[in-house]
Amino acid sequence: DYPAPRAVLTGHDHEVVCVSVCAELGLVISGAKEGPCLVHTITGDLLRALEGTENCLYPRLISVSSEGHCIIYYERGRF
Repeated sequence: DYPAPRAVLTGHDHEVVCVSVCAELGLVISGAKEGPCLVHTITGDLLRALEGTENCLYPRLISVSSEGHCIIYYERGRF
């Protein structure tokens, strides 16, 4: 058997630069080169867009915990 994708996640207008998956909660959070960060279910449903402030436009790293806490690191040391 060959692995196959479960879903195709859509919604970003720019290149995706960071992704975090929380299998326990069934969530995928992805950040595009010029924001926003999108929250999808593992099956592909778009749940929410997380907009940064005007100082937080370029996400670089995303981490999500099994409790559902999300941390997004933006350029220039902003969280």
